[in-house]
Amino acid sequence: MENVIKKLRLEFCLIFIWAAVLIGLFEWDVWTAGWAVGNELADYYINLTGIIMVIVLVPMALKVMSFRVVKSSYSVDFPERSGLKYRRWSEVRMAMLAVTGWTNIVFYYLTLDSTGSVCALITALALCFCWPSREKFESETGLESNQGGVKTENQRKA
Repeated sequence: MENVIKKLRLEFCLIFIWAAVLIGLFEWDVWTAGWAVGNELADYYINLTGIIMVIVLVPMALKVMSFRVVKSSYSVDFPERSGLKYRRWSEVRMAMLAVTGWTNIVFYYLTLDSTGSVCALITALALCFCWPSREKFESETGLESNQGGVKTENQRKA
């Protein structure tokens, strides 16, 4: 289980590293910024797309671990597989936020309008709530990890 958490933390950090690379590509003029400046229709549709992505994907990503389909995948009958299922769903959640953030960074540099940057910052803030930890694993799956890595049903009373 600890191995799963370490891999998720690495993937989490890579999301922010790739965002920094994107920003660097535009700031150092490797990619041309301001493509849609002056084109009001393109500016409108680009900003609308970024806003809709944030409105739809950010709440969905933050809520995905409480969906019935996701919770049912953490089977108590096969607790050794719960770590892999948790990793898969955490990757789905982080991917939703990563694509939204990266897209809005690109949209900001295409339009040079602050809407894209605000949407990217909202997404980055939401991504911070997805930091993988052992405590989060135990609370979201209802399982707890023993020293040997074997997961058992969580017997703690709330």
